[in-house]
Amino acid sequence: MQTLRLALAKEAARMASINRRRLVCGLYLALLFAGMTIDADAESQPATKTPDPRVEAALEQTRLAYGLDNGDFVLEFQVGEARSQRVWVASDTAKVGNLEVRDVWSVAARGQGSVPADLAAHLLKENARMILGAWQVNQGQGEYLVVFLAPVSAEADPATLQGVIEVVMYSSDRIEKELTGKDEF
Repeated sequence: MQTLRLALAKEAARMASINRRRLVCGLYLALLFAGMTIDADAESQPATKTPDPRVEAALEQTRLAYGLDNGDFVLEFQVGEARSQRVWVASDTAKVGNLEVRDVWSVAARGQGSVPADLAAHLLKENARMILGAWQVNQGQGEYLVVFLAPVSAEADPATLQGVIEVVMYSSDRIEKELTGKDEF
C-alpha cells in the first residue's frame, strides 16, 4: 500500500510539473491578449531536487510537520477523527515577470481510463464556487488523478502558506469523501 501511495505521489508530482508549465503558458497568453508584455525568458524553472528553504522556514514557523518527496514538501493531516489527507508543497516555482508562484496540491481520487464526462462537469461546477485553487484532472497512461491545486506566492509568509495548505487539504478531502467514500489520499 505504501509503495502504491509513493508511486501515486510521484505521478501527481510529475503531472503537477507539467501543469505548472501550462500555467505559465496560460498566463503568458492571457497577458499577451490583454496587451501586456513580459520578459521573453519567463518560463518554468527546471525541476530541482533541493527543498526550497523559503518553504522550509515557513513550515518550521507554523510548526507543521512535513516530510520530503523528491525535493517537495509532503504534509500529512488528520481531518476529523476518522480521515486523513496528504498535501504537497512544491519547491519548484514558475515565474512570469516579477510574479513567482509555487503549487500546493492534493490528490482526491484516481480512476481508470479517461475521466467520465459527468465527473468533469461536476469538477467544473465545483471550480465555479472556489475562491482559491481549482480542480484539475491529470491524465496518465490508462488512468487519471483528480487533483486540487492552488498557486501561492513563492514568498508567502507562514500564515498565508498555512492558509493555502488548509484550503487544499479540506477541499481535497471533501471531494475524495464525496466521490469515493474512501480515505486513500
